[in-house]
Amino acid sequence: MLLTQPRTLASKTLLELLTDPADDRDALYSGLSAAAPVYRDPSGAWMVSTYRLSRAILNHPALSSRSPLVATGVLDDEAGILEMMLFQDDADHHRLRHAFAPLFSKTRLSSLRDGLRADLDALLASLPDPHRFDLMAYIAQRLPSMTICRLIGLDVAHAPELVAGSMSAIRLISAAPLRPDERREAIRRTVAFMRDLESHMPAVRELLRTAPATPAERPPQDRELTPHQLLVNVLLMFIAGYGTTMLSIGNTLRHALACPGLWQRLAGEPTLVPAAIRELMRLEPAVHLLFRYARHAVEFDGLTLAPGDAVAIVAAAANRDPAEFDMPSQVRPERAHNGLVFGAGMHGCIGVPLARMQLEVVFDTLLARMPRLTLESARNPRLQEGSFRGYRTLWLRDQAARAGK
Repeated sequence: MLLTQPRTLASKTLLELLTDPADDRDALYSGLSAAAPVYRDPSGAWMVSTYRLSRAILNHPALSSRSPLVATGVLDDEAGILEMMLFQDDADHHRLRHAFAPLFSKTRLSSLRDGLRADLDALLASLPDPHRFDLMAYIAQRLPSMTICRLIGLDVAHAPELVAGSMSAIRLISAAPLRPDERREAIRRTVAFMRDLESHMPAVRELLRTAPATPAERPPQDRELTPHQLLVNVLLMFIAGYGTTMLSIGNTLRHALACPGLWQRLAGEPTLVPAAIRELMRLEPAVHLLFRYARHAVEFDGLTLAPGDAVAIVAAAANRDPAEFDMPSQVRPERAHNGLVFGAGMHGCIGVPLARMQLEVVFDTLLARMPRLTLESARNPRLQEGSFRGYRTLWLRDQAARAGK
């Protein structure tokens, strides 16, 4: 069913979805695929919220993640971030993705797990009050940045400065609406941050050359990245690996603790943790909107896209599409798949195994140490930065302390 206007905007415009931090999305995302599966937003973008159409668009080679406004000169790229694999297509995208594949090999990720556990142990040991703490401030905002430093071969001592320096770049790629002066300032800060990163690039290049990988994962030696390609894609590794994982830790923990009996069930059946995390991420994705642009005319089951048309895939709604997921609001670890958490198609997230590993370590550790963990308050302010969505704070309490255990 194709709608030119949404029938029940108990829904929101694209601008509101990108900027409104109100914590009212459960009802919206749960009902959008039925009430307004496809409609055109006042901005001109097509809004798509059904699972099957969303996946078809993400998988289609006619759709790009690179805005046509760049080619026409309407949108500039003074920071050079369009050299990121995120905004490349076809052979250029494949070459960049292949170049960074050794970082995500099974052998490489396995070598990071012990360091990840040690970092989390140290963060938990440093809590001012181990029985009442803000998960976002003490764990979620710190652990992923330390993990990404380990991934790209940097000392974890650099993590705080890298987090601070990358904030402007996150704003530039998040699709957050920016005023001209805000955009100029974000570009200036991003360029300055990349200059600071340059000193680390020789070590990263050497790591890419020597990291354990199968022959299929090893990039051809005659296709070495330019200095700028290496730099901006290391920046992408940090943005994607830090920002989305930070939000995912908060989103999944909050939902797990808000779902009656789920935390206790996982404490008693820890083998369910990996599947439960995938379900929780389906319901609370860190990236709730994915953008694609038609490179030429293409039709999908009644939806005709003209060259240059923008499509905003409401992944958080597609993940709750009742035509694809039975009882979509329930957490069911046994589900066959878990939606569009990491996108799909050629731009599906390269860091899926690393993100899942981090969440599993966080859940396993907290379940073992704090089986009576609870939300201290249902009211934690939301963070909304364009297509990224999560929590600013998430205050938790270990109820074992009250019982004197």
